[in-house]
Amino acid sequence: MNGIAIILSGPSGVGKDTVIDRWQQLDPTVQRVVAFTTRPPRPGEENGHSYHFVTRSTFESLAASGHFLEYKEVHGNFYATPLKTLRDMVKQGKKAILKIDVQGALQVMPDHPEILSIFLIPPSPEELINRLKNRGTESPEKLAERIKNAEFELAQAPHYQHHVINQNVDDCVQEIMTIVEKECQKLSSE
Repeated sequence: MNGIAIILSGPSGVGKDTVIDRWQQLDPTVQRVVAFTTRPPRPGEENGHSYHFVTRSTFESLAASGHFLEYKEVHGNFYATPLKTLRDMVKQGKKAILKIDVQGALQVMPDHPEILSIFLIPPSPEELINRLKNRGTESPEKLAERIKNAEFELAQAPHYQHHVINQNVDDCVQEIMTIVEKECQKLSSE
């Protein structure tokens, strides 16, 4: 039985990692496709688990060899989705989660309509700004850039098949699980 690939996007600070972590606790078939990035790790992030942290030259070499489904520069760093990893997970019957930014998702969705797309929305713009500030991981300049980018990202939500408000993590995950289950049932009946 084949699995399903799922794009999960939303602005910085909306809680994508928290949602994915909770979802994985509830469903062992959920696996994150670990993306590649040129940005340095944040405190607590592990190479190969949070991201594959690589140099810009390594990233460029992998991109040139067709290693990525998509890649984009975001906030001054490159991010990419490894294509083979995604395909292998789906073949193994996994729910392969692509946590990719809006730019990457907009690049992938037109050519891959089989990938389910879900956009996480913050309860309010003020709550999103508070979450970003409370992270304490950004300089004032980077924080302002993320807030500005969030406005653009939120405006792209209509391009996604589904929208889920992340007010409460457990409720958000339950709603996502319902969406994915319905999609899996649809795929298995085709």
